[in-house]
Amino acid sequence: MYSRNNHNSCICPHCGTDNFRAAEVWINKIEDGEPLLCNNCKKILCDNQSSGCRGSGKKTDWNFNISFFVIVFLLSGLLIHLNRTFNVLTFKEDSGQIFYEILLILIVSSVLASGKIRQNLKYLAVWAGIFIILISGYSYRHELFRVKERILAEIIPARGFQKTPYSVSFPVSNDGHFYIKAEVNGIPVMFLADTGASHIMLSPDDARRLGIETDKLRFDRFYETANGSVRGCSIRIADLRMGVIHLKEIGASVNEVGMRNSLLGMTFFNRLTSYEVKDGSLTLYWSE
Repeated sequence: MYSRNNHNSCICPHCGTDNFRAAEVWINKIEDGEPLLCNNCKKILCDNQSSGCRGSGKKTDWNFNISFFVIVFLLSGLLIHLNRTFNVLTFKEDSGQIFYEILLILIVSSVLASGKIRQNLKYLAVWAGIFIILISGYSYRHELFRVKERILAEIIPARGFQKTPYSVSFPVSNDGHFYIKAEVNGIPVMFLADTGASHIMLSPDDARRLGIETDKLRFDRFYETANGSVRGCSIRIADLRMGVIHLKEIGASVNEVGMRNSLLGMTFFNRLTSYEVKDGSLTLYWSE
């Protein structure tokens, strides 16, 4: 094959016709995998387009094998040199990582030796990006889980999020209060955190949801609240849970009149290790 005025020519091995075509035509057909046909006899000009018109498939395979092993040798030598320089990997302790690096060397060498470097590099870059995203997501799965919990807590403040293994934080709501969603004897109950209240105070509605027959209770206890004195009935909560916090057999009361939310008073907060309000969040600390 030779060049003439930006055109390439290829002499047909079957009929001897000198075929002239634009270089772009040859390249496009080679990249698309289409056979190069003679303009006269319509026979294939060569057995394998990537090796040239007078090349053969065996020659191409031979060239590929040589290129492949040369690239493998060079990349392996580079990897060994870097490891000896920085002493990063050991075969006994990092055999899994070494296996993945060998696999990566074989894939890259195959891509570089195949001939269609630009196209294959695009595919390799796409798969490399997907692999990096997946491995990054797996490596930071715990941090991402905390981020997800924090985002959900901002949307639903009463849900809370776990800052440390022994603490739970609840962002302040739009009305300036802290709401806490807990499980009382396995039943979800929405509480309003109120350090000014002395007891855990259940609303009549929440008490009935817990199976307490409020019409049979004796409201003989008096409690002082921000709205004045109220009457209540003392009860015991067998199980109270919120995140990592788990309390058993804790004293509470059922309010005589209706309430918008049940209250978490000092009976609850005194059972904690500590608590604090900081940066718009109520953090509860707990240790078993």
